[in-house]
Amino acid sequence: MILERLPILALPALCVALLLSLAGPAQAQDGACASPRAAVATFLDNLQTDTERPEVAIQCFDWSAGPAKASLRQQVARDLKSVLDGRGLYVDYATVSADADFVDPVTGLPRAVLFSTMPDLYLEKKNDRWLVSTLTVQRTGILMEQTFLLPLQRFASRMPSWLQGNVLGVPSWKLLGLALLITLALLGARILEFVAHAIFRKVVARWFESWDEGFEQSIVRRLSWIVAAGVVALLLPNLGLPVMMARFLLLVIKGFASVSAVLIATAIVDLLADGLQRRADQTETKMDDQLVPLIRRSAKMLTWIVGVLFVLQNLHVDVSSLMGSLAIGGLAFSLAAKDTVANVFGSFTIFTDRPFQIGDWVVINGTEGTVVEVGFRSTRIRTFYDSVVTLPNSVVANATVDNMGQRQYRRFKVMLGLTYDSTGEQIEAFVAGVRASIEAHPLTRKDIFEVHFNTMGAHSLDVLVYCFFAVGSWTEELRGRQELMISWMRLANEVGVEFAFPTQTLHLEGLSAANPEVTAP
Repeated sequence: MILERLPILALPALCVALLLSLAGPAQAQDGACASPRAAVATFLDNLQTDTERPEVAIQCFDWSAGPAKASLRQQVARDLKSVLDGRGLYVDYATVSADADFVDPVTGLPRAVLFSTMPDLYLEKKNDRWLVSTLTVQRTGILMEQTFLLPLQRFASRMPSWLQGNVLGVPSWKLLGLALLITLALLGARILEFVAHAIFRKVVARWFESWDEGFEQSIVRRLSWIVAAGVVALLLPNLGLPVMMARFLLLVIKGFASVSAVLIATAIVDLLADGLQRRADQTETKMDDQLVPLIRRSAKMLTWIVGVLFVLQNLHVDVSSLMGSLAIGGLAFSLAAKDTVANVFGSFTIFTDRPFQIGDWVVINGTEGTVVEVGFRSTRIRTFYDSVVTLPNSVVANATVDNMGQRQYRRFKVMLGLTYDSTGEQIEAFVAGVRASIEAHPLTRKDIFEVHFNTMGAHSLDVLVYCFFAVGSWTEELRGRQELMISWMRLANEVGVEFAFPTQTLHLEGLSAANPEVTAP
């Protein structure tokens, strides 16, 4: 009885086994597309050279808009992978979310964009499964046309056998094509440089009286480098190189072009600074001569900072997080370097107020000498001992600056001591002669000066001379003093007076009248 009922009893078991067998593949398929990371892995891992299973790779695609044939679907999947490889777009699984309920923080939709540079390439969630979007499937053909401008892959099978062999896992014809592409790009860059030079010269002859040939050389050459890099980057995907190799080469090309652009910006800064320097040379003040190098260095520093960020961004470095780290580090650095910051602001104060110019004779906090340089951090003064004293700009900005170089007139004050045997008439003649010499001298100020018989000192009759020289340098002042004093010595000989020097006269009592007076100097 039991044996007769075995087929009937086995029927439910067979149904359960059949359901389990059907459920097994469905679970595996859902697991393959359960998250954005799983869907991408299913797509790419099954289109590798050693694991090529296109029938599995197409499971995580949204084919609702076609195509219907499995062969066409497989071709779309292969084309999409070729686009990624040709453009050097390496998918790092670690950067793709493994969350089945992932939501794009930008759009708020259940969507995962693989590359910010290709917003049309994304996965979206449909019926609890993550699939390559319909838009991506539809745009795959357009991406193929934009990526592969030359149909080199079609001619690969027709090439000689020695070109189809592999070198380090890469077909020989691709490496040869890479070398040929770089060579042609460099040759084209040289031709472009020659043509650009001719165009530049025509423009210069029409619009400019003079031109910096060094600037022209650097600009034209770097522009040609950028064009060559752009040509290589445009045609490189046609070779179909491995994704990591293509990614590395494209990063090198972008970095090279970015650095060239930064060098062009630096050359433009130099050109503008040279123009400012020519303007500064035409002015009488010397402070702007010192300001132009500071502007040049500051502009170059800013250019390089922006240029480095530009290069890093082109190399796919997350600049926003880097800027956040730099902001925190900059705050700590500014706290540690507050003295340096104070010196920088002190330099701005110096250039704004202009308490002195380059070459002025100044006295600052007991330091006396000639200003030779004003930098961002410090001011350098060459003393009259020929040493160089460096003063922080924060100190200079808050110090009392005695600018001897800005004097319009230089004072000369001296006491001329005459001997006590001089008569009143001789002193009057001498004072009148000194006044006449001051009025006649070409370097003295004529409207204000004083010459008077001032005091009767212990050893001399003192004549005060107080006058000013209208000169611009210490050398001219010393020359004027010398000429005046020599004229006063000649005047004393003419008038018959003598200049006194300290003496003592001793009178000894009890000696005969014949004994002379003993005079001790």
